[in-house]
Amino acid sequence: MKSNSNYLAPVDTSKNDSNKLLASPKHTLGLMALILAITIAGAFNASRSGGGGGGHSSAPASSMQMISVFLFMIGVEWLWVFSIYKGMKNYASSIWDFLDRKGFVPKQLAADVAFGALALVLIYVCSKGVHSVFDPVVATSDANPILPSRPEGFVPVALWVCLSMSAGICEEIVFRGYLQRQLTAFTGNAGIAIVAQAAIFGIGHAYEGVGPVIAIMVHGLVLGLLAHWRGNIRAGIVQHSAWDILAGLKML
Repeated sequence: MKSNSNYLAPVDTSKNDSNKLLASPKHTLGLMALILAITIAGAFNASRSGGGGGGHSSAPASSMQMISVFLFMIGVEWLWVFSIYKGMKNYASSIWDFLDRKGFVPKQLAADVAFGALALVLIYVCSKGVHSVFDPVVATSDANPILPSRPEGFVPVALWVCLSMSAGICEEIVFRGYLQRQLTAFTGNAGIAIVAQAAIFGIGHAYEGVGPVIAIMVHGLVLGLLAHWRGNIRAGIVQHSAWDILAGLKML
């Protein structure tokens, strides 16, 4: 009889073909160029908004503006995943591999939630430490032009939850799924890939300031290590979604 005690054990990633490219190098460079473009656009928007410290002339100030931005961002998140899907399709790779769908059994969901919760606590502690060092005044989501204030009302809150879950799913697919494995194939070194994807993840939020960027890099580093250790991104999706929901509702 097989034992079910291995649900909490790390996955043997040595069996995976880490040298297999998921998509063409051109596709990966295109993704990085897109991240750079988003960074520049975010920095431009933040500068027009007064750097997050004053008025937010270009940030959503009303519920209707928030709803429009949230719907737009949900579309952007899933467009990223569609781009990854199209790039991987030509290499006979599947996004489902990031979730380890073939090896998944329902009992593993408890482990995914448990590891996601532990990662949330660890990242929270690390983020507090980073902000205490780099930000004399701890940065909040007021510095983020996407979310200048706490969503109020049923529809904005519901859409924020949908956006947070979309970000949790889509960004884990993009960064800890596709980019981390693709960089592992490029470099032949999982450690370099984990650090690189975390750096790119943080740089993509450069418009928020030094403290937030470093905190987000740490966030990406922890989730990258977790994804590598577990062999899938499921626990990362749990953590990332919960973090964004709680942060947006001012509960972190």
